[in-house]
Amino acid sequence: MAFSKSCVIFIFTMSLWGVAMGTIHWVGGFLGWTTIAAGLPLDYKLWAATRNFHVGDIVIFKYNNNFNNVVRVTHQNYNSCNATSPIAIYSSGSDTINLTRPGHYYFICSLPGRCLSGQKVNFEATLPPPHLSSSASVIQLPKSGSVSDGALAPGPNTVEPIPGAGAPDLKPFDFWLSLVAVAFAVGVTGIGTYDMA
Repeated sequence: MAFSKSCVIFIFTMSLWGVAMGTIHWVGGFLGWTTIAAGLPLDYKLWAATRNFHVGDIVIFKYNNNFNNVVRVTHQNYNSCNATSPIAIYSSGSDTINLTRPGHYYFICSLPGRCLSGQKVNFEATLPPPHLSSSASVIQLPKSGSVSDGALAPGPNTVEPIPGAGAPDLKPFDFWLSLVAVAFAVGVTGIGTYDMA
């Protein structure tokens, strides 16, 4: 009996996981942070345009650190591919960046020719939707850069986001994963079954 209660509590807690943590964004998807993948250049502008970034989200750059790096820069340095005055430098090959404040974030690769060939990404992090902001907690993963993530690069037209504006950021995968987990828990624990013997 104790096992079944523990299992149900565990499954319930896991089903809430998607609600309690921000979204994790893997820059470039499964191809990662690179200039060329399978002979085609990656379009990081398109990649960023298909996502909603919020305070509390996590952005992960995965790459071969022998050939790439990640440099956080200002808007002006982003446009000119200039990494001489970075806000932060990341070079571990698996860099985790916590979006702790609303605003624009600008990243480039500082190795010769990389930024000019398209290895740069920018996005704006906004406040989370109201239905998440009261219950969501920001999960702090260890930073892997040499400079603090405290300063935000100023955007060209920085505007204070309006809380509650826009459609809610729903996660259908989390819903279905939670539903499968609950169904599994019910099947394993036998909750709702009757012994007719």
